[in-house]
Amino acid sequence: MGRREAGPRRPHVFAGMLLPLRALWEMVRVPETRGPVLLVLSLLIVGTAFYSIVEDWSLTDSVYFCAMTLATVGFGDLVPETTTAKLFTVVYVLVGIGLLVAFFSALAARTLALQSELREARGGEDEP
Repeated sequence: MGRREAGPRRPHVFAGMLLPLRALWEMVRVPETRGPVLLVLSLLIVGTAFYSIVEDWSLTDSVYFCAMTLATVGFGDLVPETTTAKLFTVVYVLVGIGLLVAFFSALAARTLALQSELREARGGEDEP
């Protein structure tokens, strides 16, 4: 009962979740791929500061609103009241979604490259 029979390896439950995190860490460490990460962080910081100052929201509410808006979820629990904030939100969404697409494209490319490198290191095993 202690040993498993030899046969095809079953993938670990969390194996697919760790690879994108590793790819993200590598993107942060390598100067050539750091740009999209810094742009997304800058976007969240600028949006959080703006809504915190202009709408007088807490930092938590401001970060939450930025994340939900850029994810195009928009629950409607927080809504900009001022005209300035409404206009900022329009520009923020149009710019932010483009930056997020670029970021996730770079992350996906790095994740796939890491997956390929891992397969080659394992001798070309076909693992899902």
